[in-house]
Amino acid sequence: MKEHPFITIHQASASYPVFIGRNLIDQVGELIPARGRVFVITSEALRERFGLRIARSFSPEAEILTIAEGESRKTMETAEAIIEELLTRGARRDSIAVVAGGGMIGDTAGFAASIFLRGIPLVHVPTTLLAQVDSSIGGKLAVNHPRGKNLIGSFYPPRAVISDTSVLDTLPPRELLSGIYEAMKGGIIRDPDLFDLFVSQREAILRRDAGVIDDMVRKKVRVKAHIVAADEKETDLRRLLNYGHTIAHGIEAATRYEGITHGEAVAWGMIGANAIALRRGLLSRPEEARIQRAILDFKPASLPALDKREVLAATEHDKKNVGTARIMVFPRRVGHCVVVSDVTEAEVQYGIDAVCGP
Repeated sequence: MKEHPFITIHQASASYPVFIGRNLIDQVGELIPARGRVFVITSEALRERFGLRIARSFSPEAEILTIAEGESRKTMETAEAIIEELLTRGARRDSIAVVAGGGMIGDTAGFAASIFLRGIPLVHVPTTLLAQVDSSIGGKLAVNHPRGKNLIGSFYPPRAVISDTSVLDTLPPRELLSGIYEAMKGGIIRDPDLFDLFVSQREAILRRDAGVIDDMVRKKVRVKAHIVAADEKETDLRRLLNYGHTIAHGIEAATRYEGITHGEAVAWGMIGANAIALRRGLLSRPEEARIQRAILDFKPASLPALDKREVLAATEHDKKNVGTARIMVFPRRVGHCVVVSDVTEAEVQYGIDAVCGP
């Protein structure tokens, strides 16, 4: 078998490889030998394009389960339907769940795998840029609740992550951009070189230059690998990964998870967080302008009309909060962010106003 380079994620509970390269979809079965039955869980839309190819890479051929896509389907009901299907098909504790899709599929099907029979081996095959650079790494799995995003979930590291960057060649432009904003976040919180890649290689990224895209994915995975190695369960350092997410999750909840991608919400959430950081004196005006220019140069979709009271109310249920304290992440400069635990409701409202209008 051909040797494939990989990045190893070291977490307190497990270590696992992240394979990053082109044309890996047809080699999943070689990269992840299986002793038990294999179940490929993917979306109805991706079954023909990726699900069948992954299933055929195993011997004997894996079985395929499909679920509906869309953030509004990222629910306990969908997770329960996956579990019901696994039970019907006779899955056992040595069965493997190979989850192929974007963040919604990875989170929902991965969460189902993490609680089915108290957890069966899980392999992520992320098929969007956002999933490759973020949601498939680190072992966080969750479904949404009407009161907020990702309020029901678990920490459950996968056996492996297999990121085939060639699938990004035909990713819809808006989905590519969604991942770009999440990857840029990694540069702002930890890696100035990654941030500079978005400034200096903007055109190459937008035309999907294979070398630049692969470099971006690897740099962002290394950022997350470093952080989750130090803090698996988000008690300290890992909170940095939530930069931009407080307001972003409020926006998503207010839109009922429809009409805006997660990455777009994060883009506006970062801008809102920066406004608060500037007001607090944590971030200089030139640095705020530098970050905002980099984000807006990739043209995130405009926000729909929102009830700002709903956005604010959703931030109250942010899972990062402790007691009555609101916890947010603010940049001091590109490559360095801080966690602040005494953010007031008025400050959050200020950040919301900065992106939604007064």
